[in-house]
Amino acid sequence: MDIIEPFELAAQHRTLAGHLPVSSLPRLIPLLITDDLVVLGRCRVDYVLNFGVDEGGVPGLTGTLQAVLPLQCQRCMEELAFPVSLVLNLALVKSRQAAQQLPENYDPLLVLPDEETSVESIIEDELILALPQVAMHEIKDCPKGEAFLNTEDGSAPQRENPFAVLAQLKTSQSSHDD
Repeated sequence: MDIIEPFELAAQHRTLAGHLPVSSLPRLIPLLITDDLVVLGRCRVDYVLNFGVDEGGVPGLTGTLQAVLPLQCQRCMEELAFPVSLVLNLALVKSRQAAQQLPENYDPLLVLPDEETSVESIIEDELILALPQVAMHEIKDCPKGEAFLNTEDGSAPQRENPFAVLAQLKTSQSSHDD
């Protein structure tokens, strides 16, 4: 793990670029379909992190992250190769109060003086935030997607309103009351 000093890198306008194996991101691994380090070692995250100070004097980093992460489709329970392509625009802050005072176009990156910061931890945080709440193939690409398609036009079937029965009961109830 490469420990960095983000504020120093911003003052020096440094760029860090490279790639990391997904197997080096321990908090991300439990969120993936496999924890096989050999498989995850072949998956990688390509990154470019540009540290600097903007015209308003706000230290931060911009950059990109690109990866394909192996998630589990919640429809078919098979592997889903989930592409991640992120554009970062983070402001470096030393407190939660400073984070609240940032312009809206920045996301905060909290850098506490008594905690170590690494390239891996920054990348891992951003990847975790980018994961979908429910990962699913597109219906047309899902091995079990046919069950969700109408054969006529390829669109998802219309579901019946589960409360329609209650509406019918209410209608029949009011007609009996008359």
